[in-house]
Amino acid sequence: MRTVNTLDDAELRRLARDVTATGTTAPLGVYLFRASDPASELARHVERVVFLETFGNTPELLAKEYAPYEEASIFLCVVDHLRQVPAGTMRVLLPSPLGFKTLDDTVPVWGETIETMAARTGIDIDLTRTWDIATLAVAPEYRGKATMGLVSMGLYQALALATPRCSIEWLLAILDVPVFRMIRWKLRMPMAGFSGVTARPYLGSPASMPVWCSVSDTERRLAVSDPELHDLYFNGVGMEPGIRPLDLHSTVGLVA
Repeated sequence: MRTVNTLDDAELRRLARDVTATGTTAPLGVYLFRASDPASELARHVERVVFLETFGNTPELLAKEYAPYEEASIFLCVVDHLRQVPAGTMRVLLPSPLGFKTLDDTVPVWGETIETMAARTGIDIDLTRTWDIATLAVAPEYRGKATMGLVSMGLYQALALATPRCSIEWLLAILDVPVFRMIRWKLRMPMAGFSGVTARPYLGSPASMPVWCSVSDTERRLAVSDPELHDLYFNGVGMEPGIRPLDLHSTVGLVA
């Protein structure tokens, strides 16, 4: 199991300063870290703070839950360039022999496999072209009107930019119901529940659901229904003054 580290303010600021892109003028930026990168501690710090505050998950519990998937993990992380602190993160599990947490947890919690859920829903998920969103966390001070959802939108923009480049067609996750609703209605990311599957308690959340998204269907739909949002998510255009988009060179080699 990975050792649980806690960072003091000085260490956080040093890491944030070290990863900040040279010459950027945007107050926020999105970065990708491999699990082995020391800078991934920025993302893990947000995980620990948010999951303890929201669900009562201790750092030791998080380490235990995600240790089996550590080598398949990457982190999308929003860094506040001005304050030199991490603002939000998304832990993504890549296809590997380690499997996906969403697949491993649906049977004990919901009593059936993702494959069964998908068949009933009428979709055929290719797990070799799937990313599992294992955690999603935004620091408390970045959830209000002052940031207008920039941190969350930056994370989903990074996801939309990276998945087609890496030939990923499907996204899976287990989401707390309020987060699921926020993603659908405020961020317009069409994550969907599986047919006949209801919310249940999960890792401290009183109500969570397994959800899915087809990346190509989402891109086609937004291109027709909302070209501006399509450009924002899939072309990385529209938020540059406020948040530096993910540098797609950092995604090289993820599929392999």
